[in-house]
Amino acid sequence: MGLRSILKKKIYNLKYLKVKKNDIKEKLFLITGASSGIGLALTNKLAENNKIIAVYNSNNSNLEKINSNNIIKVKCDLSNFLDYGELTEVLAKHKIDIIINCAGQFGSNNQLIENIDFDSLIKIFKINSISLLKILQLLSKNDGLKCINKIINISSDAGSIKLNNQGNAYVYRITKTSLNSISKNLSIDLNKRYNSEIITVDPGNVQTGMNTKGLLDPNKCAEYIIDIICDKKNNLNGKFIDLFKKEIPW
Repeated sequence: MGLRSILKKKIYNLKYLKVKKNDIKEKLFLITGASSGIGLALTNKLAENNKIIAVYNSNNSNLEKINSNNIIKVKCDLSNFLDYGELTEVLAKHKIDIIINCAGQFGSNNQLIENIDFDSLIKIFKINSISLLKILQLLSKNDGLKCINKIINISSDAGSIKLNNQGNAYVYRITKTSLNSISKNLSIDLNKRYNSEIITVDPGNVQTGMNTKGLLDPNKCAEYIIDIICDKKNNLNGKFIDLFKKEIPW
């Protein structure tokens, strides 16, 4: 990493100096995308005092490194609705308090109209947005929807229609816009029915496998997401926010 990149990273991280205290205890979390990036960081932190159903796609080696008996590891390809068998069985046995939906893929680096792979688009669409609806449908079969206190959807400002002034990235943008739409709909539906809180979060420029040049450490990002979950002062239901709880236009 060059000097300019190091300075850029340090300047970016100056905004995130305050350490957030994790005071969530004895909750049951469902975390998708739990084997890497933000999902892994959240799983690691929350497993200290909570039970975690950690959903991963194929490789759980990072989860195996976490020394905790509070993690239930569940393999599920969220893009393949025929692969939800194990997850279905686990959800039938548990009542989820909080869902953190971290699973996401960017797609090809070249997403110009001429280069869109539609099979890949449909796969990523399932992962980035509608897999959440599938999970909620599974929970509904065992009366599990009424137990959900919060749903945190990890989205991106790339999904904001109003902020889009660059174009391109069709696959990523439209799948995140879809997730935003689902979040807003759930914030009305589930809040009215069960008083559940649905919050959509843009985590910013986080260093993950999908964004290897990201500037913010996923562990620091996880602290801020936990702070959002713990927030009792602000009404965040149905809002699209950044890590500082500042609203982002849909």
